[in-house]
Amino acid sequence: MAEKVLVLGGRFGGLTAAYTLKRLVGDRAEITLVDRYRTTYFRPSIPHIAINVREPEEIGLDLASVLPRKGIAFQQALVKQISPDEDSVTLERTDGSTFKASYDYLVVALGAHLAKESVKGAAENGYSLCEVEDTLRLREKLAGFKGGNITIGSGIFEQGSNPKPKFPNNFVPRADSACEGPIFEFSLMLKGYLKAKGLLGKTKITVYSPGEYLSDLSRQSRQAVRQIYEQMGVTLVEKFRLSEITTDSVVSEDGRRIPSDVSVYKPPYTGHPVLKKLSGSLADDAGFVPTDLNMVSVAYPNVYAVGDANAGSIPKLGYLAVRMGEIAAQHLANRMGVPTKVDEYRPTIFCVADNPYEGYAVAVADDTWYGGTLAKAEIAPVNHMKKELFTKYYMWSKGDMVLEKYLASW
Repeated sequence: MAEKVLVLGGRFGGLTAAYTLKRLVGDRAEITLVDRYRTTYFRPSIPHIAINVREPEEIGLDLASVLPRKGIAFQQALVKQISPDEDSVTLERTDGSTFKASYDYLVVALGAHLAKESVKGAAENGYSLCEVEDTLRLREKLAGFKGGNITIGSGIFEQGSNPKPKFPNNFVPRADSACEGPIFEFSLMLKGYLKAKGLLGKTKITVYSPGEYLSDLSRQSRQAVRQIYEQMGVTLVEKFRLSEITTDSVVSEDGRRIPSDVSVYKPPYTGHPVLKKLSGSLADDAGFVPTDLNMVSVAYPNVYAVGDANAGSIPKLGYLAVRMGEIAAQHLANRMGVPTKVDEYRPTIFCVADNPYEGYAVAVADDTWYGGTLAKAEIAPVNHMKKELFTKYYMWSKGDMVLEKYLASW
């Protein structure tokens, strides 16, 4: 009889876990993926919407269509509660009715909570880079922009500490921001966009960070970024913990103000509300799930956590979500009687910061935050092409990132 596997979340981590497990075990698993939205988007290209390079439909996948073709069921529903002591999850359908779904194994890939509500004025005056609807608002705002002050920055990251994941300590560094890659990328994108519109000389761009900017990169890479910003005329403000966005400024917790006519930001990152309050003993004190290196919960042996929902995923990065999804599926395949090599989890920062209007990108490969020696940051037109091809690969594969481990290090 097939084992029931419930996957909560349809982004990088959840899709990778579902696709990989199905490929490994076939009919031994009855896999259902749950997401509150029917459409999932290629997240690295969401900021491109704001500068008219992408349309939402170009980077969206209809989960109700693509998953059943791979033998994976899809349930559009909102997760209301996880009951790991009962091996069940309470779900709310789109019509408002609720039901309980039971499982033999659970994969939690719910991501995190973008805490816009914790920043005063953010709903009215801020423009997030994280979701499609936000970047569409930003695109409209930029279309009417004639010059002035633009700020780009990250909110704080609420990182848990108890209980800890069973990871080496150097794999889980403390972070002020969940991930500042999108901030760096959008600062590059914006330069090309404004230059194309003839507004670069009429615009003051300020980038702010709640701690040390891009602290997950090597000292050499951070210095290279500072030099890039100096050449661009971008001002960098560190240790600026965002508390309020007004109509003409962003304000820090200690009362500092930066003039801002367009306030682009990444909202504060906290644990998913269900994991924080309605998941038994599954999550840590911030709402993230501690696991071992096989992505198995430290509290419940039949529960896995991957991607941003995993307490050991630092920073909150797509590449790490995919690695975690693969490892979880490989480990679970063995438990289902299919001998499978389980990859070793080795965190590394892989990302590409794109500047499509000027036809180049910065490709980053770095593991120095975790005690390694890899530290590359390369600016080249070919890196822009890599980002384009990566987007096309995601759409062609329907979000199945089986080749991502090879593509990341081209």
